[in-house]
Amino acid sequence: MKKSHTISDLLDMVYEAKNTVFFDEYKFVGKRTALIHIDYQILEEIFLFGINIPTVKEVIDEQEYTINIVNGLTSYGIKLIIDGNYNEQIPAVENDDTFIEIRGEDKIDERVIDSLVESYLFELKSTINISIHIMPRVSYYTEQYEEFRTNATRLRPLLRGKGVHKLLKLYNSSLSTTNFEILVLTYTKVIEYVSQTVIQQDLIKSATKKLFSPKALNPDANYILELSEIFEGNRNNQKDYASIKLTIETCCDLNEIVRVAPRFLKFTNKLTSSSKETEIVKAYEEVANAISNTRNMFAHAKTNYDKKGMECPLDQLHEFTTCLDILSQQVIRWFAKEHEDNRVI
Repeated sequence: MKKSHTISDLLDMVYEAKNTVFFDEYKFVGKRTALIHIDYQILEEIFLFGINIPTVKEVIDEQEYTINIVNGLTSYGIKLIIDGNYNEQIPAVENDDTFIEIRGEDKIDERVIDSLVESYLFELKSTINISIHIMPRVSYYTEQYEEFRTNATRLRPLLRGKGVHKLLKLYNSSLSTTNFEILVLTYTKVIEYVSQTVIQQDLIKSATKKLFSPKALNPDANYILELSEIFEGNRNNQKDYASIKLTIETCCDLNEIVRVAPRFLKFTNKLTSSSKETEIVKAYEEVANAISNTRNMFAHAKTNYDKKGMECPLDQLHEFTTCLDILSQQVIRWFAKEHEDNRVI
């Protein structure tokens, strides 16, 4: 974050402001710089906790982009001055003005801005547990301080590609709320978004294995019925609980949620590195049931909902949504690692 500016910096800001490509209360785009306005709360968190937010560099189509958090005087404020869009109540520049800055070496491609922002927000939350909220410059939003998970000095490469932007946008919509009901619904949507890719891969693997059988060269009635059962099983996997269970089994490591698992997840709480396969299977079944039941409890009218038995107790929703957050991050990373041709969107 910049605390002072050189004459060269100021001239560059003025140049960008005079060559504005796009400007509104959320975003400024110039020739080489994009600024996305965010909640100023991050400044207080950095000051109080001594957080060092890493600078990210990404190369896209042979163009390098640098992504940072900046505050105070920027091209955004200078643009407001040029347009005369300020007054005593709303100054053109305030120290609390805070932005995600994306800067290109020679130019900036508008088409990559949104996907870079969504990926950056995800990495900050996933790696160092910092929630940043995009918001209009004219309003302010405060949130209680978070307990930071790590002191990471760098982020992983940003996730991009087919289907990833939409998935990250869905996940990042959870960053601006602490409402447990909304969090359960949103995290479950993330899991279900990826489930179609998991289901398709499971079908392909199962069918391919069957087709490699020597019986495929001279198929009889039993072989054809066995092949039919594979496709019937795939249809069953597309059902609510089954799709969630298969996705969690494929993409997630439940050991990562044991330390925060709520009390009602009894099998999950007992997991260790030496757990037997039967114990692990029970834990996956338990988590999938809990996700499906709790989501359905919130998604259906409460007066009409008939509880199935694995709904999360209301006094344990904080721990449960923390588990769902971690599982959603694992699901997203699994999806992003898959070849684009394999992703179902």
